[in-house]
Amino acid sequence: MRIVLVILCAFFCQLGQVNGQANVLFEEGRALERQYNTTEAIKKYEESIRLDPNQMTILVRLVEIHCNNIHELKEDAAKRAELDKAKSYLDKVSVLDSNSADFFYTKALYLGKLIEFSGVKEKAQFTKDIKNVLDKALLIQPEHVKALYTLAKWNEEVASLNPAVKAAMKVVFGGLPPASREEAIELHQKARKLNPGFIANNHDLAVLLKKMAKPSQAMEVLQSQMKLPTKTKEELEIKEKSKVLLQSLQ
Repeated sequence: MRIVLVILCAFFCQLGQVNGQANVLFEEGRALERQYNTTEAIKKYEESIRLDPNQMTILVRLVEIHCNNIHELKEDAAKRAELDKAKSYLDKVSVLDSNSADFFYTKALYLGKLIEFSGVKEKAQFTKDIKNVLDKALLIQPEHVKALYTLAKWNEEVASLNPAVKAAMKVVFGGLPPASREEAIELHQKARKLNPGFIANNHDLAVLLKKMAKPSQAMEVLQSQMKLPTKTKEELEIKEKSKVLLQSLQ
């Protein structure tokens, strides 16, 4: 009995050390992101995941990073490689909890990028799928800020489709779920209320308000945006866009 206790103590001690190392690496990765060094941050996150594969927060962040990296690349092969990396981490999120709001949110994010490399029929199906998985995410967790934001973007993009394209999709593919810019604004505002520091949401809300001929509301959002700190390279880039947008409204 005493031997068993010694073995158990040694096991839990070692486990605690591993978890401690994983947490240190995670914090180092976050610090690197705040220095806008995403490449090195990814390495820290990957190292942390190797020590402790059950870290949902890091896995979700890696899906986000690899999806977001696509817009910086020009070659299709490089974009597909980033998309493959995002898919590999999405699969790990699924293994951890395929019924979580985080899983459905990251799946929607991945499908949104997959649309870029798909044919017309696949684009229509993926567009439907995105709405479906985001609805599932918000059914599980109604205040999942990033799912609200992504659904707002979905509404804006679908509502902005050419009427001829919508009509063709209805005839050939049975149409798309209803979407509107009004719904998009409502979702953006809900996300903003939950997290006023969500820079991407603030920027896209302001863009939409400008389109809807509500410049004073857009300016209010952007003026608040200018006071926010940036925590990642992505946020820095978006805040620069917000600055330009604000200048265009003044």
